[in-house]
Amino acid sequence: LAYWHTMDCAGTDQFGGDTMSRTWEGETPMETAKNRVEAFFELLQKLQVEYFCFHDVDIAPQGDSLQEFFDNIDEITDLIKEKMDETGIKLLWNTANMFGHPRYLNGAATTNDADVYACAAAQVKKGLDISKKLGGENYVFWGGREGYESLLNTDMSFENDNMARFFKMTVEYAD
Repeated sequence: LAYWHTMDCAGTDQFGGDTMSRTWEGETPMETAKNRVEAFFELLQKLQVEYFCFHDVDIAPQGDSLQEFFDNIDEITDLIKEKMDETGIKLLWNTANMFGHPRYLNGAATTNDADVYACAAAQVKKGLDISKKLGGENYVFWGGREGYESLLNTDMSFENDNMARFFKMTVEYAD
């Protein structure tokens, strides 16, 4: 069961607003994230689902900095691990969402901005660590926004080289 479709999707109507009412909203984004984990594992058990998957931003608020995001992820994945241990439900795969934040407008692994590239690399590193922590059976590279909006401002060779460097660093870290 995919976390983002089940727990984060608001059912936005193209002619109006959100159509889904969620009962797990809390006073803070972290309280909402914790309530969402509780509701998700209740649903997984009721449906007898054995595996789930998620993007990092699905489970934890991004906060005001990369460090705050990672701290939030650590806290939420501790709770997810508890629920996994209690229920026997397993993580099929997880991934880093490197397309939703405005910083990734011109790609993550293909960007020409060193700060954005470093942020993307840190997110994937954290994702691999999460997968190991939760016993994930796989890790997915989700390149939803790689490349540029227009061929007028791109260098395909440079982008491909950046992507290759990114994957090589990831494999090195995973090994």
